[in-house]
Amino acid sequence: KSAKLADLFVKVRPGGDFLVFSALRAILQGHEDVVPDEVAGVEKKDLLSLAEMIKNANFIITFFGMGVTHSGARHNNIANAIEFTRAAHLHTKATIMPMRGHYNVNGFNQVCTWLLGYPFSIDLSQGYPWYNPGETGAVDVLVHGECDAALIISSDPASHFPADAVRHLARIPVIQIDPYPNPTTEFADVVIPSAICGVEAEGSVYRMDSVPLRVRKIVDSKFMADEEIIRRILEEVRAIKEKEGE
Repeated sequence: KSAKLADLFVKVRPGGDFLVFSALRAILQGHEDVVPDEVAGVEKKDLLSLAEMIKNANFIITFFGMGVTHSGARHNNIANAIEFTRAAHLHTKATIMPMRGHYNVNGFNQVCTWLLGYPFSIDLSQGYPWYNPGETGAVDVLVHGECDAALIISSDPASHFPADAVRHLARIPVIQIDPYPNPTTEFADVVIPSAICGVEAEGSVYRMDSVPLRVRKIVDSKFMADEEIIRRILEEVRAIKEKEGE
């Protein structure tokens, strides 16, 4: 649908994102002579047209999704996209932002960043935050079979994670906190229903562009909010550990 609405649709061969970003950087920096006639399925004339649109714009923004981070060069695609944004700055104002596919994903990133210094993929097993995407991410830990239990909060990994990750998730004990049934709740060992934030519970959420919003409760619920559920679980875990320490 987005392609049909676009003024210029650039169809990139799967895995060719890095090459296209590199070609655009070269053009924007005045080195279009080194760009071949075709780059990752995209003709040079289309790349030149795109570069010209960028140069003539007052402000551009690059939105990227998970497809860029899970193909070809993976995180290097993002690094190259950032360098492309810097190249665009030679001609106009430019910025880059990840697309958020689900509600308040950015809120989790914001809280983790100000508490631990990293936005996601944080390993606390050593008593301090260790950040290494590709090793410490949820998918990585599941695919490598490193965890023997999982607490899922308002998410549905069974619908979105790779098959290998979901297979391991189905083999281990799973606790699901969620206001709605979904494929993950189908095999979860414990399902704790929660109030819907912004409807049955108040709280803070973050827009995709990191602007915080306060949401209010409008109806009562017989279920607890996520915060209350997690707080009670934490209190019980601390009590158990204190008892074991005695």
